[in-house]
Amino acid sequence: MSGDRAGFFVRHRAPRVTPLLIVALGFLSMGSAFATDVYLPAMPGVVTDLRTTPAFVQATLTAFILAQALGNLVVGPMSDRWGRWRPLLISTVVFVLASTGAALAQDIWMLLAMRAIQGFASAAGPVISRAVVADLTSGVRAARLFSILMMLFGLAPVIAPLIGGPLTELGGWRLVMWGILALGAAGVIVSLLLPESLPSDRRRLVRLRSVVGDYVGLTRNRVFLTGSLIVMAAFGVVMTWLTTSSFVLQDHYGLSPTGYALTFGANSAGFGLAGLLNTALLRRFTPAAILRGAIFVIVGACGLLLVLALLDALSFWLLVVLVTIAFGSTAPLMANTTARALGAVRPTEVGTASAFLGAIEFVVPAVIAPILGMFGSSPVPAAAGFFAYAMLALLLWLRLRRMPEGAPLPGAGGVAA
Repeated sequence: MSGDRAGFFVRHRAPRVTPLLIVALGFLSMGSAFATDVYLPAMPGVVTDLRTTPAFVQATLTAFILAQALGNLVVGPMSDRWGRWRPLLISTVVFVLASTGAALAQDIWMLLAMRAIQGFASAAGPVISRAVVADLTSGVRAARLFSILMMLFGLAPVIAPLIGGPLTELGGWRLVMWGILALGAAGVIVSLLLPESLPSDRRRLVRLRSVVGDYVGLTRNRVFLTGSLIVMAAFGVVMTWLTTSSFVLQDHYGLSPTGYALTFGANSAGFGLAGLLNTALLRRFTPAAILRGAIFVIVGACGLLLVLALLDALSFWLLVVLVTIAFGSTAPLMANTTARALGAVRPTEVGTASAFLGAIEFVVPAVIAPILGMFGSSPVPAAAGFFAYAMLALLLWLRLRRMPEGAPLPGAGGVAA
């Protein structure tokens, strides 16, 4: 295939942003989230079936996320060297193979290994989706498209538990893993049809030393780094609930797997709706103004959640409402800061920057989340994690708002300041 390959979604040599392309990118970006969330209702069942502990089962989720962070760092530079399409196709095939191994796992160690490989391979979807948007758009238009991707991404936590709950009750966690395999197979088909957005003349030779140099250069880019850390803090709220919600809602509040799925879906609906609202608001307000409002909403919701949890006054319905508000706040935070961060790097480094942003987004939340899970099924640790991440986002936003928009400097990862 040629370097400027055209596919079904865009039939032009120079790809255009079409509704079908956006849906395809949304599907690819939500694949990793779906593979995480569909598994949540099945986690208590894994404990029983594989004769292990909740901490080890939570570790399968952490392994997935940490491996995804590592995969980000690999697939990003690959996509800058060989284009967006080839690394994506290879990764989706590996994901299918790992899903087969996970479904057939006979002990927790095999499941841990397969989930880690799944996570590594799943990195390509979000990284390359962001890179394609940055290849084709910039500024407010990029922020709108990232909002749409976030909205579609937000459908995964809504749909996945609704599928995972009934699958768990019907056939246990192994049936859930076969469902993840089916998702991966669909990803292979979409990858085959996706157009190439990075022309040959914008690709660059990638060596280990140059990749390390690019990542070091990005850490010196204040706008990129601060924006990426805000995305990390927002995702920390999501990750905290991903790893604790199954035990909090099923063990503490007594929900069934299906009841848990419905509740988690309601929480996650806030994310998707907020992404849609952010897209509409960008027609009237600047990304900076929307970001300011989202910061204050998430700090208020998470602060109230923690106070009520500490006072043992957190009813089930209050929990649902406050978590839904907090989830909703993360969508505009992630969309607008992603656009700001990727807009601050050189066009030839978009894939690498997208990968580094993804790695930053995942690493800290993936390490902290299982620690919170060690404190049992009480909602207090989850609420404390929510509030800590919200305050971190506030402090980082106070720094980001003082930085000028600027354009990338000629130096690696540089930005005008």
